[in-house]
Amino acid sequence: MLVLTTLAGMAAVAGDTGAERQMRQRHITLSAEAPATPHVVHVAVGMATVLLFDSPVLPASLELGASRERFERIDLTERALILLPRMELTPQERIPLTLRFADGHIPNRVTFALMAHPGEVDLQVRVFRTALAPEALVEHLGAVQARCEDSGRFSNLLFSRDLGDGIVAEGLRYRIRGAAGPLMVHRAGMRAFIAPGLLAFELPLFLMEGHAPWRPGRVEVHVEQTGEAVPVRSKDLDVQALQPGAMGRLVLEFRARPSFTSESLRIDLHEQGGPRVLELQGVRLMRPSSGEGP
Repeated sequence: MLVLTTLAGMAAVAGDTGAERQMRQRHITLSAEAPATPHVVHVAVGMATVLLFDSPVLPASLELGASRERFERIDLTERALILLPRMELTPQERIPLTLRFADGHIPNRVTFALMAHPGEVDLQVRVFRTALAPEALVEHLGAVQARCEDSGRFSNLLFSRDLGDGIVAEGLRYRIRGAAGPLMVHRAGMRAFIAPGLLAFELPLFLMEGHAPWRPGRVEVHVEQTGEAVPVRSKDLDVQALQPGAMGRLVLEFRARPSFTSESLRIDLHEQGGPRVLELQGVRLMRPSSGEGP
């Protein structure tokens, strides 16, 4: 399948032969069903044709079925190809040009047939591939979703000190369980941030001297009374790793729970790739939240 869109408002120019040519801008959408089908591109002597790709190509993969001496310019980057013929093609000529895409997804290559046309020349051709490449679509969608989720994290607001209106900060009760006390000490009280649709905990952490750096890994949160697991939406540390003798702030964001103000939670913070666990018991609001809970 080949989809061509010729933009309105094409201009007329005179070629070396004196005939008028229409300068076109076009779109090509590649198909995974027929990846070897050549797509015609009209070129003309003395006029640059630019092909723009929405997926990176491999410059070293360029295969041209004619001598490069026939072109004044062949400039190729990961996203663009510029062709400037040095001499006019004959009406019967079809010069094949093949490129491979860098990620290997299907269609993994594209083939063009460079031809002359007495009435038109393609000045710009945009080549779209993801519309009919399922593997590339899935990968692109995952990247977009990750960026959207990251941009919406509460920690981004808290770490930038741009909280805005409508967010209530309240203290939390907690107690450290087991042998984790000497490892990490809270230098300031934990806080809960509450707003409609938002529930987040801020845990100021201090790593004692003599200990190896610590990074948060798996986080487990349970309701102490029932053992019910509480899903954690995100976890973020404001430093790359907690260093000995240094402070850090860990933010845990949850999906809002109407019963939170009456629940007592247990939080287990596991070390990334290590055995250490910071265990907190009895985590709950120090006083009832004003107004309705989240």
